[in-house]
Amino acid sequence: MDKLALLIVTSAALTSMVCAAPPAAPTFQELMDPTLFPNPQHGMAVESAAIQGRALRVTTTGAEIAVDCATGEALFSQRIGHQRPLVALHLGRPLMGARLTHTGPGFARVTFENPEATIRVNGDSLCMLHVREPLTVTVEGRIESAWSSSFGANHLVADEWGAFGLYCSERTLDDGSDPFAETVATYRLPAEAVLWVAVCPPKPYDWERSLKDNVVWHWSNQLGYPPDETLRSWQPHGNIVLLQAEVMLWKDWNLDFVPRLGAEEFARVRKTLHDLGRRFIVYTSPYYFLKGTALENWALNSFENFQGWPPGTPTGENMGLFLTAITRVMQEYQPDGLYFDGQYTDNPAALYALARRAREIVGEQGILEWHSTGALGGEHCYLPQADAYVDFVLRGEGAQAWYGDFDYLRFFVSGYNLSNSIGVLCNNAGGKPTPELTRELLRANARYHTIAGWLADAGIMDVLKNEYQARLNSSLRVAVDREADARQAQVSEKADATRAERQALTSPPVWGDPIFAEDFDKLPAAEQLVSPANATPFTVVDGCLHTRGLASSFAFLKLPAQVQASGFEVKLRLGTDGGMSWGPGAALRWQDGSLLRLGVRSDGKLQADILGRQSVGGAAPPDRWVWLRARWLRRSGVIEHSADGVTYKHLWTFDHGGTLNNPITELLVGKVPFNGDPKDYIDPGPVGESDLDFVRVYGR
Repeated sequence: MDKLALLIVTSAALTSMVCAAPPAAPTFQELMDPTLFPNPQHGMAVESAAIQGRALRVTTTGAEIAVDCATGEALFSQRIGHQRPLVALHLGRPLMGARLTHTGPGFARVTFENPEATIRVNGDSLCMLHVREPLTVTVEGRIESAWSSSFGANHLVADEWGAFGLYCSERTLDDGSDPFAETVATYRLPAEAVLWVAVCPPKPYDWERSLKDNVVWHWSNQLGYPPDETLRSWQPHGNIVLLQAEVMLWKDWNLDFVPRLGAEEFARVRKTLHDLGRRFIVYTSPYYFLKGTALENWALNSFENFQGWPPGTPTGENMGLFLTAITRVMQEYQPDGLYFDGQYTDNPAALYALARRAREIVGEQGILEWHSTGALGGEHCYLPQADAYVDFVLRGEGAQAWYGDFDYLRFFVSGYNLSNSIGVLCNNAGGKPTPELTRELLRANARYHTIAGWLADAGIMDVLKNEYQARLNSSLRVAVDREADARQAQVSEKADATRAERQALTSPPVWGDPIFAEDFDKLPAAEQLVSPANATPFTVVDGCLHTRGLASSFAFLKLPAQVQASGFEVKLRLGTDGGMSWGPGAALRWQDGSLLRLGVRSDGKLQADILGRQSVGGAAPPDRWVWLRARWLRRSGVIEHSADGVTYKHLWTFDHGGTLNNPITELLVGKVPFNGDPKDYIDPGPVGESDLDFVRVYGR
């Protein structure tokens, strides 16, 4: 989807969008404007800022930033929990002509004459460097990485006590990042580029609230406004109610938020819950708000003939119109806060502006929650300084394969000592509470919502009562911090093990004969999963599986394969297939539903779907054969590609948290959708043809 032109958004525009709403979120560069977000929010502020001689020092709630202008070096230190240095920037030249132009509780701003640059430090410990001329910035980590994740030139590096983040306006910039090296990244910034450094945590964790606030979460494809007796029955189970039921709650939920059953029915629900002493939040979605975008014709308003959710808006092009809509929701219908179903997954600047503006709209005492399983780019990278303005951050939908990875629960779901908002596991699609999962969740200092449908399940409610709620007391904090300190003592050893694995993966694989292979000398005796739109899609041509079908429809073979794998490779050719995430490929599936898929796309790019995360890149000419392979060790893996099957080039490094160490159950080949499910995309597209020569699975 093409971006709409981004408009400069001033503070006045952001506060008067009802009159003239700009379509887009501010850019990295526009967020340098002193008129944008000038005031502190949500308890995060600049405490002091001063230039003394050639030294600049800014202190915020969560950080101390010391810049030696004589050397061009900046040190970023953590203040909350543990006072210590986190990361340093080396600009490679002195900073001349420093002038402190703004100082106050909201932000501090400094300009430099040579090199021409501006630094803005916000109260949430986000430092923004805007260069007016090319400048090379070297980033040196001062902590060992216990966990890290990246999205393009955006990186988040954490240990048990804190973290630092790097976010760049030039997302595709090759920064040579390595969270386990002394030089974490090198940014060769072009003129007008912006680099952010985030110090974490930006605020203290609200332990009291995390122990007392519990959300009862209601979703239905039939009922958006529960009757009073149902609302009353939820009273013992939570002090906050989340009314999701997007289609049933709002008319035209992709375009506006008007109560489907009228304002009086909305008011009834509000009065009943408030009379019970309960607060409630309602569904909205910046991601699925399609008004004013090129996707507006995808809006749906009914579950009749439902074929799936529409595509979303990941860049923030709709932000002005969305903010206008939620302002009206808060003013006219007066819920106690808002729930965001997804945010802007491709644009850190839009994500940050959305969080701050949404906090203004709901108020300091209002409740703000966002569902952020997609985070940045569908990876596990995120922006803690955006999450810090949110009360609850919901992550993990459909990601049950990751629930067994403690690091996923600890660093991605919980966010403890990162954003320090309350992290909640989104296990509405599976992974119901068990004693084992609950104990790991609390060790990570994450929380559950109580899904309304669970109330009738005695087994789940027993787990929530005895394993979860019984432990939500003051002793939990002691246990969480004690275990975090113990893990912190092992961070260096953990980092060394990861370095060793990644180093080993830079060498070619030492594989023997495949333990499972299919060379397609004939059509294998396998289960054929074929869309009703595709008639007899499979033939064998010249020893290859030839597949003919509509672009975004499924047509693949499922072969059982009960083996312990350490990697697989596939040789395929795109041909005329018009599919993107439904293009030709091969995938392994594990017993718990985990999937690793390799394939090519009609846009000429390669794609990997790794445990629910999608990566796209490289090149796949439609008329050429491409070799793709994935291989992994205990926790790390790599995806590589080749044009001749001999010389392979690195595409992506990934962490799997141990999930891929279990035996696989099946191999999928053909037009395999991104998630391995036999389901068409809404628009099937034109008919095309593709070929797959072989797929081979290797053991340990």
